[in-house]
Amino acid sequence: MVQVAARETAGAPGQAGEQFIVAADVGGTYARLGLVRLAASGSPELVLHKRYAGAEFASLAAVLCRFRQDLAAEGVEAFPSEGVVAIAGLLQGDALLNANLPWPVSLSATRRDSGLQHFRLINDFEALAWALPHVAPGQMRPLAGGEPGPVRFPALLLGPGTGLGAALAVWGDGGFSVQPSEAGHAALAAATPLELDVVRVLQRRFGHVDNERALSGTGLMNLYAAVCELRSASPVYATPAELVAAAEAGSDADALAVECLELFCQWLGSLAGDLAITFCAHSVYLAGGLAGHLGQHLQAGGFMRRFLDKGVLASALREVPVSCIEHGQLGILGAAAWHAAHPAS
Repeated sequence: MVQVAARETAGAPGQAGEQFIVAADVGGTYARLGLVRLAASGSPELVLHKRYAGAEFASLAAVLCRFRQDLAAEGVEAFPSEGVVAIAGLLQGDALLNANLPWPVSLSATRRDSGLQHFRLINDFEALAWALPHVAPGQMRPLAGGEPGPVRFPALLLGPGTGLGAALAVWGDGGFSVQPSEAGHAALAAATPLELDVVRVLQRRFGHVDNERALSGTGLMNLYAAVCELRSASPVYATPAELVAAAEAGSDADALAVECLELFCQWLGSLAGDLAITFCAHSVYLAGGLAGHLGQHLQAGGFMRRFLDKGVLASALREVPVSCIEHGQLGILGAAAWHAAHPAS
């Protein structure tokens, strides 16, 4: 049985200075919720976690309430009074701006309906960046730069999932800090004749074409539809999973599916190089659900070729290690680390 105490009692008996909180990582497809123990030093430890399909719930508060019920079934004696949710989108006043979630999110309504006395929302990739100091080398898969080592700051975190997230982690005289961004909604930059043709197709469909329109899970399917149109072919696959499976079918691989995944990885590499230059990053990390499914395609070489294709700055980018990191529960741990650094007032 897990004993959970509120902030006022400073943690479980015999563990002075500890605190239990609810931390969550909510994306467009899944919500990952965890019971986290924060040591007096602020170091997070995941005690229990659950994953829920967002579309099966009516609201974020409903997910939190289910988690409360599941914790009770696990023997948790008291639900924490504080919680933080890392979530895709941008908080504007009381409302979250997001195009990928299955429901609207109100900060005040979620706080009221979930029963959490102290509840805050942060950007999901801001949370992942806060998790970087807690990532073990074994969770990193290098694309360039040799064996994984300690995180080199400033560190750029970029991730295609249901949407496209990005954040910059910095460690300087003022300590550790994270600058979130909405780079996924910046305009998509084409660099080849095919990419220019794809952008034209997407402009006819969407008007403004941002990075997320091509470099995300939904973006991959937009790319596929656009390439099918340009190749005078009819789309066959309806989901990213089907498209990836078709491209990895060995000798029976669909050439159009292979072309789309190559295009996706090359274009993502170009964006990663642009952002690394923009922020003078000393390391780059790819996370997000889709990045985890495209391992062999990211390793194939197109990503790094376009990452380095930056003219006079190519030699500088060769010194920047690039790795994929296992997403797993990092968003939960990062949200908890952020909470420890920003105590509720």
